Amino acid sequence: MNIGRLLPLNTTPERADGGDVFKSRPNTSADQVIMTLSDDYLVRHCIDHWVVVGPTGLFVVGRSRHDVTSASNDAIALAHQLRSGLADVLSWVPFVSAVVVADEPRHDMGCPVVTMDGLGPVLQHGGRQIGDGALQVLRHHVPGVVQQIEHERGTATSSF
Repeated sequence: MNIGRLLPLNTTPERADGGDVFKSRPNTSADQVIMTLSDDYLVRHCIDHWVVVGPTGLFVVGRSRHDVTSASNDAIALAHQLRSGLADVLSWVPFVSAVVVADEPRHDMGCPVVTMDGLGPVLQHGGRQIGDGALQVLRHHVPGVVQQIEHERGTATSSF
């Protein structure tokens, strides 16, 4: 039986060329904006998107890596799939807004494309759209629907 060398937890393995073997994934600004939302919001990671439920609405937030058109289409498709999944278990489902974060804002896509600085206002300052009762019901059902979407697509939650 070949057992690998055990390293203390505070040891960082290095490659022969001196580079780190394990690199931590840095927090992106989108992660920081989403993870600092108040407790009024439920946040779930779904595939390569964030699902955000709050008093200002239900959102699917995508990130444009280099192709804004594909990112927009993916966010719209996921928003539709999320709304359809919620409609299977609820009699009323709010509109699901798709939003894409990119380097430059765009107004010619199928959904809003905002910069990192524009994401917080989109999520927080749209005015109350969902009442407390509906918000509680959505908070209860969204995690299960997100899990079902990931199962149907055969993917596990990945990094954003």
